[in-house]
Amino acid sequence: MYNLFSKHIKKEFSFLKESKLLVCVSGGVDSMVLINLLNRLKYNVSIAHCNFNLRDDESDIDEDFVKNYAITNSIPFFSKSFITRIPKHSMQMAARNLRYKWFYSVLKVEELDYIITAHHLDDSLETFILNLSRASGIEGLTGIKQLNDVIVRPLLVFSKNEILNYAKTNNIKWREDSTNKKNDYQRNQIRNEIIPLLKKLHPNFLDQSKKTMTFLNESNLIIDNYIQIVKNENFNLKDDEIVISKDFIKNNSNLIFHLFKEYNFKYSDQILELCNSLSGKIIESNTHVLLSNRSNLVVKEKTNRIDQTFEVGIKGLLSPIEMNIEVGEFKTKFNKKSIYLSKKEIDFPLYLRKWKKGDVFFPFGMKGKKTVSKYYKDEKMSFFDKKNQWLLCNNDEIVWVVGKRPDRRFFKDNNASLKIEVL
Repeated sequence: MYNLFSKHIKKEFSFLKESKLLVCVSGGVDSMVLINLLNRLKYNVSIAHCNFNLRDDESDIDEDFVKNYAITNSIPFFSKSFITRIPKHSMQMAARNLRYKWFYSVLKVEELDYIITAHHLDDSLETFILNLSRASGIEGLTGIKQLNDVIVRPLLVFSKNEILNYAKTNNIKWREDSTNKKNDYQRNQIRNEIIPLLKKLHPNFLDQSKKTMTFLNESNLIIDNYIQIVKNENFNLKDDEIVISKDFIKNNSNLIFHLFKEYNFKYSDQILELCNSLSGKIIESNTHVLLSNRSNLVVKEKTNRIDQTFEVGIKGLLSPIEMNIEVGEFKTKFNKKSIYLSKKEIDFPLYLRKWKKGDVFFPFGMKGKKTVSKYYKDEKMSFFDKKNQWLLCNNDEIVWVVGKRPDRRFFKDNNASLKIEVL
């Protein structure tokens, strides 16, 4: 296996030789074989170990075991202890997120280049079987990726048996995680019950599965290339929004999953239903918002909405938007970037906030009063524009829909003594 690994890593990951690597080592046989191979091949390695304190003394013994290996082999060692109160059913995913968040932080602080994990072929097969029941599409059936951003998995072409044989042949010591034999999690059930049964029925099951995942990955690349061509022709980028014709979506309903998976929308029927809905309806993924807007769908990346209120003093404001305030005598001229007021009628500080239900103002140049929501609708503001629009208020009264229209009760078209400008 040493020679095969050496050839494989040089061919597929030649860039690693001149890089600084953070190797994730739990103390189990997979990660101990990985660090042994990389160390023998003289790669520049550091070790990262996570202790989740879930197995009483076992967890601490694992940490000491890995630490002693690092000391013995003069390898830089980093460890992190996590005290978690997470429900058992979500523990695996939560632990994974915590692990990788910490790995990335070590990478940044220590100025390392890549995170190296010990995932192998059997792990990839487990992922394949798990995703069969998750409507994940072809991509979910391609197994684990060898390279994903700065995460590299050089053992993916090797089976668990190959790793075990290498460990025994080379007298490599490792720690056994007692929880791996318990079927408390789906992945453990697949590993301990389903895969052994499939191997018993089909002795070449692992090798054939590897070929299947390779074929599916090749097919997925072809589909992705085609989808990108289709998107280039039909997804129109306007500022930070992507606009797509509803008719195009309806006529290509078989492509919906592939067209929108980049934005983490998983359910084609929801998107098709949105095409038949009234303007203003939205659906959300964990990263994007999809809006029905007349004859189009609009995709926009989620941003952290700022719902807090900001005080605007006589010296102005720098954030979240920059406002400059001047006191003096001004000849006024209506424009969207500035508002002219009487200093006597203003109680500082003013307040900057977003729209809330029931807001009313008296638009300059219009008769009567209008709810802010009606004004937004009349201005044909998009869902996203409404979310990002700021209001400048004097106590509870709206002075200015910032950058759009002032309230005529406050705006002065002569004898102004205060100018507020958005920069």
